[in-house]
Amino acid sequence: RNSVDGENKDETLPKLLRAFAIDPNKIALVFDEPVDSLRAAIINNYSIDKGYVVKSVFVDFPFFNEVQITLSKPIVPGEIYTVTVKNIPDCAGNNIGNKNTARFGLAGDADSLDLVINEILFHPLPMGADYVELYNRSTKIIDLKKIFLANLNTSNIVSSILQVSPESILLFPGEYILLTADVDAVKAQYITTNPETFIKMNGLPSYPNAGGKVVVLNGQGMIVDEVNYSEKWHFPLIKNPAGVSLERIDYDGPSSKNNFHSAATSVGYGTPGYKNSQYL
Repeated sequence: RNSVDGENKDETLPKLLRAFAIDPNKIALVFDEPVDSLRAAIINNYSIDKGYVVKSVFVDFPFFNEVQITLSKPIVPGEIYTVTVKNIPDCAGNNIGNKNTARFGLAGDADSLDLVINEILFHPLPMGADYVELYNRSTKIIDLKKIFLANLNTSNIVSSILQVSPESILLFPGEYILLTADVDAVKAQYITTNPETFIKMNGLPSYPNAGGKVVVLNGQGMIVDEVNYSEKWHFPLIKNPAGVSLERIDYDGPSSKNNFHSAATSVGYGTPGYKNSQYL
C-alpha cells in the first residue's frame, strides 16, 4: 500500500456555473459537477424572479451536470432574469451553498462595436501566454458561442478564425471576458480579481510581438471590432514591453493608437478580467 493511501472524501459544495436560454420558454442550468438527479428533478428547488414559474424540469444525462427547466411563459427580449437553486446536492451528498444563482436572458447578435477589444497582451513574459480581453459596451446579452477571434494574414484577409466557446456563455452589458489559451499562466503572472471572467480557448490566433491585428467576428462573419496594434504603441519609457498589456482608454473611443496605453506598473502591467488601469 502507498504511504499516501487514504480516503479522499468529497467535501466540495456544488456550484451553479451559469444559465442560458435555449429558447424563450426553456432555460439550461450548468453545474460544476454532477448533481443528484432525483433532487435536481424537483420543481420546487428552482425559483425565477419577475413572477416566473417553473413548469417542468429535465436533468440531462449521462453527466448530470446540466438541468433544463421549462417556464410557464416566455421570457422577454432585453430583460435579464435570475434563477436561484436550493436543496440540490452532488453525488457525495454535499448540498449546494451560496454559489446558487445565475443570470440569464435572450441573447442578441453582436453588431459593430457592441463588443470592443479592451486589452491585449501580445508579448507575454517567459512561461506566459497571450490574452485578449473583450468588453460588452452594448445593452445586449451576447452569447460567446457566436463570437470568434481572428487575425489578418499577409494578404490582409481575415484568417485563423477561432470560436470563443463551444458552449453558450452569456456576456451581460458592462461585463468583461478574458480569452487565453493558458488560464493558469495568466493567473500566475497578474493580479486576478475576477477569475470567473476567464475562458480557456484551445488556442489563440497568432498575434506577433512587433505588431498585428486582433479581429472579433460575430456569428455571421461580420467584424465587430478590430485593433491594428503595434509594440510602438507602448509608453516610450518602457524599455522591455514583455509582459506589458495595451489597455483601451475609452470604451466609446476608436479602436486606434490614441485610445490605447500601456497598463500601469501599480497593477503589475495588466488588468485581465477587470477595469483597466488606464480607464478614462
